[in-house]
Amino acid sequence: MFQAGGGKRSIPLREGVVGGWNGGGGAGVGRPLLLLAIWGAAAVAVWPQIYAQDDGPPAYYWPHRTVGIPVNVEQLQRLSQPPTHLQLYYAVQRGAFQKGPRLPVNNLHALDGGKQGFLFTAERDGDFEFTVQFVYADGSTSPRVEELTPQQRIIIDTTPPVVRIIALPNGVEWQASDEHLDPRGMQLQCRWPGTSDWTTVTDRALRVSDRYTWQLPPGKSLEVRVLARDRAGNTGVSPVVRIPPDSAATAGLMRPHAPPEWLGGERALPAPRIDYVNSLKFNIDFSIQRMGRSGVRAAYLFVLKNTGGWEFAKKVDVQLRPGEREPTLTIPYEVTSEGTYGFYVIPESGAGKRADDPQADDPPMLYVVVDTTPPYLKITGVQVRPGSRGPLVEITWECADPNLMPQPVSLEWSLDRTATRWNEIKYRLDNLPNSNVGRYVWEVPDPQLWKFWVRARAVDKAANTTEHIWPEEVIVDLEKPSATIQRVRSNQGSGGTGGSPNPPASVPLPPGNEPSSNSSVSPPPPPTPSGSSPSVPGRMGMPLPPGSDVPDGAPPPHSTIRSYR
Repeated sequence: MFQAGGGKRSIPLREGVVGGWNGGGGAGVGRPLLLLAIWGAAAVAVWPQIYAQDDGPPAYYWPHRTVGIPVNVEQLQRLSQPPTHLQLYYAVQRGAFQKGPRLPVNNLHALDGGKQGFLFTAERDGDFEFTVQFVYADGSTSPRVEELTPQQRIIIDTTPPVVRIIALPNGVEWQASDEHLDPRGMQLQCRWPGTSDWTTVTDRALRVSDRYTWQLPPGKSLEVRVLARDRAGNTGVSPVVRIPPDSAATAGLMRPHAPPEWLGGERALPAPRIDYVNSLKFNIDFSIQRMGRSGVRAAYLFVLKNTGGWEFAKKVDVQLRPGEREPTLTIPYEVTSEGTYGFYVIPESGAGKRADDPQADDPPMLYVVVDTTPPYLKITGVQVRPGSRGPLVEITWECADPNLMPQPVSLEWSLDRTATRWNEIKYRLDNLPNSNVGRYVWEVPDPQLWKFWVRARAVDKAANTTEHIWPEEVIVDLEKPSATIQRVRSNQGSGGTGGSPNPPASVPLPPGNEPSSNSSVSPPPPPTPSGSSPSVPGRMGMPLPPGSDVPDGAPPPHSTIRSYR
């Protein structure tokens, strides 16, 4: 196992809480069960008899030994019976569940992005299943141990694919191998000798075992390599071969005159694992596979640097006796600069016996890529346009690093630029194929959200992280308000429902001063014959409807100036 001296890399998992656990009775009946979900995958608790027939939760492939499992603490605290502790269980290679960390709900591990949860570190690659048990204040648990079923399956794979290649007179032939090889992850690249930029061949899909030929001009040669990617995102690169091949070159990766394995040659040694760290200081963990009755008293560490052969690095005194089960030892090591380093460990017995030092053609047991430089990341544009169901926000970025993680970019939003916790727009985004730029269009789901900040985060395989916030607040409300005038109301007194205010009732028109025909003032009503009810004009000069007679002694409404026209 390998542990970096810097930060721990974790996988940002989504989480949820499912209520109403009904597993088998006991103290846990009716209490909630934590349900974990990776990147939106539908993870459900299944019964053992169903799981025996089904393949269980969908597998997620991860290229690191450390996995971060977030827990939604706020949602837990809203439960009617919240647990006080959470117990993580894990199973290896579909075996029995084993206890992992047990943590108080209010003191979980700190994860990426301000989340809380479990940090689980695997001792080796493999197929891991996870589930979580609630522990309550009275000591009861839910579900019980015998009722545990897998809720998440993560295949930890830190080993890159092995790519074997052979040069032909006018092309190459290759074969890639890996336990979890992605058949869509094959790339063929070529370049002219003496140049640095590689050109990717894109005229057809490539198979895991395949060949490709060129028509080269006379006297010209070409350098060629093949890249293969597995489902966890690890990339293996073949040696570079030249076509037409030199007289001494046969395959480019095996000992001279050894034919490739797929042509019937002897089996090659397994490729060493590659680990990435973001610190110049780190620890190398190794285990003793076999020892004699005298035990082991020392271990010798050898290092293979960027250039040159094997060098003795240090001797570490140990005391191991037979019968200790898979003893694991640690050797601290420090480098002076970034680069790729190979390591080889030779134990020495209590009787002073040890294997020979590694030779020039011996492969390392482990490669370590020391990378302390964060990725380059910049949001290059944010554009807003209307969509069918809401505003669309198009975000473009640049992201580059020689050791980028698969799908390295995450986009987030926040109402507060200085917030410590941001909300997801979309996690785990790739650059566009064969480029350092990317693009994502987000449909804003919240109708109440009209302005916010946008942030991008990028991470490389050594867990170096870069953040960039778009310098301007994004406004997605593109509509221009409109209005219409419905009516005009008086704000003086209580009379009238529209038009200009009425003159005071104590100022009647003087006799004989009727307005002229071209006046804008309406004439007074005609005299009413005695003994009959007056006919009072309505709003538009129409008589009032029956039953609307004015009582005796009441002045007719609007009997003076009706309106201005």
